[in-house]
Amino acid sequence: MSTLRHPSRLLAIDGVAVSIVFLVMLGYFSVASPAFLTGDNIYNTFVESISTVLLAAGLTFVLISGGIDLSIGSTIGLSAAATLFVAMTGASTLMAVLAGLVTGLVIGTINGAFVAGAGVSDFIVTLATLSIGAGLLKVFTGRTQLTGTDNASFLALAEGRILGIPTGVFIAAVVLVVLEVILVKTPFGRAVYATGVNANAAFLAGVSVRRIRFSVFVISGVVAGIGGVLLASHLNSVQPGLGGGYELTAIAGCVVGGVSLAGGRGSIWRAALGAFFLSVLSRGLQLIGVDPLWFSIVTGAAIVAAVAFDRGAQRWLQSSPRPARALKTAADASTAQNAH
Repeated sequence: MSTLRHPSRLLAIDGVAVSIVFLVMLGYFSVASPAFLTGDNIYNTFVESISTVLLAAGLTFVLISGGIDLSIGSTIGLSAAATLFVAMTGASTLMAVLAGLVTGLVIGTINGAFVAGAGVSDFIVTLATLSIGAGLLKVFTGRTQLTGTDNASFLALAEGRILGIPTGVFIAAVVLVVLEVILVKTPFGRAVYATGVNANAAFLAGVSVRRIRFSVFVISGVVAGIGGVLLASHLNSVQPGLGGGYELTAIAGCVVGGVSLAGGRGSIWRAALGAFFLSVLSRGLQLIGVDPLWFSIVTGAAIVAAVAFDRGAQRWLQSSPRPARALKTAADASTAQNAH
């Protein structure tokens, strides 16, 4: 039977339930605030969500493999600082971008080396690099005022336009597509899923679990570095504490998007949707006049509601009776087997 004849089957597709909640939220804010669907608000929402969307996308590799990366918040802050510092020296935009990417690469490599090479808990390692990174950013910004640059090409990385689309959004979209292809269409991606489902079984099947665990932290660090480059271009200034709390928003976005914290389940587009969901929610709450003191409470409740709706839909479909045709097909198969 087709999906059209059984609309409830749509809920069985990963991400559809959360997408429905997202559309309902868009409808509510559109009615509650006339400014919600204006061009300026849509532009600002997309540009301001780039960093958390990218962090969630990179983190997805780590989560699917069964790990956790708490350092992405300080990584994006340090990468932004390195990027802007180089841009302020008068160096080319390419050199500034490389500075941010290398910063993310170094932190990701350190995390991967300790987790995969030394066998230290990923929670402990990334908690340590989170703290170290935040401290380095405070020291760096305390000694050097990163107040911005007038380099037009650098500022255009986030604020320019390509076919009417903000350049930062275009770059982030390209990164998301590349990551999704790597995760879904390559042997490496399948090995990441296998590692998250059962690392021992994956190892016995020939997967280099250590290499996978090392690689996912490097990917997470590099993607955070890209986010830092775009964040520096967008803000054109870096302050102490930049990126603080971003890791929690990225993790929440992944959870809302259906990425399993236990490993083995998730996708890039769903993690990106979950992170964008939280950005739109925050923006909508501002526009309808909700007191900022309530933001974290409302956001937390929305996360629980979205995840509960998604999980509830999945359980309902798993417990509901199969269609009559499916039962008949199973009965016919059983009869044929007994006849032999």
